[in-house]
Amino acid sequence: MSEYLLTYLWVGMECVTAVLLFDAFSQRKKKRIIHWITVACFAFLDSTLLNLMSPNMASFGRIAIALVAYYSLHRFLYIGEPIFSLYIVTIFYATICCIDNVWFTFLTLILGIQNGTDFNQTLFSGFLVHCLMLVVCYLQLLIRKHNQNQTTNYNWYTIPAVLSAVSVLLIFFFGACFQRERISVLPLFVCATFITCMQIAALLLVSWMEQNAYFREEALSLQTKSMAQKESIEALSAAYAQQRKLTHDFRAHLDTLSAMLEQQPFDINAIESYIHSLQAAQTNRILLVNTHHSALDALLNQKAFVARNRSIDVQFRVNDLSAVKIDLVDLTVIISNTLDNAIEACEKLPVQDRQIHVQVVLDDNELFYAVRNRSLPVDVSSDRLPVTTKESPSFHGYGLQNVQTTLAKYHSVYAMDYADGWFEFATDLPNTLIS
Repeated sequence: MSEYLLTYLWVGMECVTAVLLFDAFSQRKKKRIIHWITVACFAFLDSTLLNLMSPNMASFGRIAIALVAYYSLHRFLYIGEPIFSLYIVTIFYATICCIDNVWFTFLTLILGIQNGTDFNQTLFSGFLVHCLMLVVCYLQLLIRKHNQNQTTNYNWYTIPAVLSAVSVLLIFFFGACFQRERISVLPLFVCATFITCMQIAALLLVSWMEQNAYFREEALSLQTKSMAQKESIEALSAAYAQQRKLTHDFRAHLDTLSAMLEQQPFDINAIESYIHSLQAAQTNRILLVNTHHSALDALLNQKAFVARNRSIDVQFRVNDLSAVKIDLVDLTVIISNTLDNAIEACEKLPVQDRQIHVQVVLDDNELFYAVRNRSLPVDVSSDRLPVTTKESPSFHGYGLQNVQTTLAKYHSVYAMDYADGWFEFATDLPNTLIS
């Protein structure tokens, strides 16, 4: 009976250890109370299953069951892709195996036991090693929560997960050699220490790679802001030069009108025609897009300026957007990133094929936004935006993720299509301010 109760105790402590390590790498799905109730139920069911299992079951069978159990726990309680759950569970299981193994070999060396079959852990020893597991995973949680450099690029976990799997295999290999008396206790302890250090290195490698990715994202963000500021300065400089030219010509226009009025008799139709043509020319020269919304005018005209500087024919269809209530930061994220991608796609084409059509229309308290541009073939998926085609994808793609996140904030869906050399992106956003 005592062995069954100890199983419940050890599994319960291991579940808490797993939660600590999972919290370090993943975001929870459930509220705190529901989360811990689920963990308690899982620990009870897992312990009961282990008590019902045959004592003669092979070690690899127990490993498989443990991995499946903790994988299911992570999938149910935490946010992440299936491959990410597999990576984290592998890292966790290897970590507790390394701690248990190094503790076992340490006691074996201290007690002078020459055969692993003679070793029988006491209650105190088992409790101490499980406390050590808790401490290691808790320290990892503190370190990662302090740095806050987590990333959603799960490819960073591939190498640490492979190292963790190798650690588990080495533990069982050297353990089998020790039981068959092919290796003495001192070399066994050295090997166990080395494997544990390798596993610690795998944990640190995850954090290092994520920190490196975080710095890359920051560098990309700074580079993007720098480019946006450069484009803004260029657009403002062009607008300022254009305004100076208009100001310079303004006196000439006044002189012309004055001369036309001094003619006797003056031709009122000619004067009206001249004024209308002057008004049209002035509007076209100052603003390519006029939505009666100053911020959107600035954004759209800036992107139009960039596109035309790159020999891209850009056409706009807009209406009165003065009543737009949507957060300007969110609109900037959506419009800026999609137009940047359209400009990038057009730059890969011959000059005569570079075309972009933009629609921004406010109707029935919804803002319809669409971008249609010529492009090379694009792999369009129904559940995500196209993958970046930049030369260094690891440094890019975050803008597209930001568009998805922003649309999800407004519970807006988007449509994409590629046909006959044209790529189109369209979405509807509710005309409301969401904090």
